[in-house]
Amino acid sequence: MKKSLVILAALAAAASIGAQSLKDNSYYQQSLELIALSQAAFDEGDYDAAAEYAAQAGEYAILSDEYVDKMLAITRADAAIDQARDKIARAGERGAEAANPGQYALALAEMEAARDAYDDEDYMNAEIRANSASESIDAIDLAAFEDAALPAAYVVRLFPGDRECLWKIAEYPFIYNDASKWPIIYERNKKSFVDPANPNLIEPGQELVIPSIAGEARMGSYDPSRKYRPFSAPKE
Repeated sequence: MKKSLVILAALAAAASIGAQSLKDNSYYQQSLELIALSQAAFDEGDYDAAAEYAAQAGEYAILSDEYVDKMLAITRADAAIDQARDKIARAGERGAEAANPGQYALALAEMEAARDAYDDEDYMNAEIRANSASESIDAIDLAAFEDAALPAAYVVRLFPGDRECLWKIAEYPFIYNDASKWPIIYERNKKSFVDPANPNLIEPGQELVIPSIAGEARMGSYDPSRKYRPFSAPKE
């Protein structure tokens, strides 16, 4: 009687472990088959076989739980990595590297660590590192950076009765606030000129790159509808 009770307890344990797992894996199905064999052996009075089948069923049920835990860990890691990748990409397009180089570099490093951990099948650590990458990006105040950033490009315009030139563009407050800095624009863009040797030959619609010359934040092309702060070179 005592032996039969032990076997019944083993059967119940195996069944309960298996029931907690997803039913679409081979370990779970094998545990169910072994439970059925154990029950049949028990009904026939072969308690030794019943106990053996029950023990094996428990082992397979545990393997099933481990498999499910692994699949869930992979799913969480995939989601965290996808989220971090998307955040980094969007933040990069908004000038995150210029806004906060340290935080942006940290996000990239954490993302690389997440991918390495994933490749090593350390999915829990991969999730942790990917979440850290997302947090590093979230710590960058992109809105403030965008509000303060000056144009990184300028499209030459045509005004009635007037024609833009490099010195006039350099003199705009949102460019360099100084007409004498026009050679900086010329040197950076002359390869794209119709005549690279002629700094006066610029055409309406031509896009000019405006380099940062004093560590100032620059991004995007000049937007006439936006109000920019004037460029101010640091005092020497």
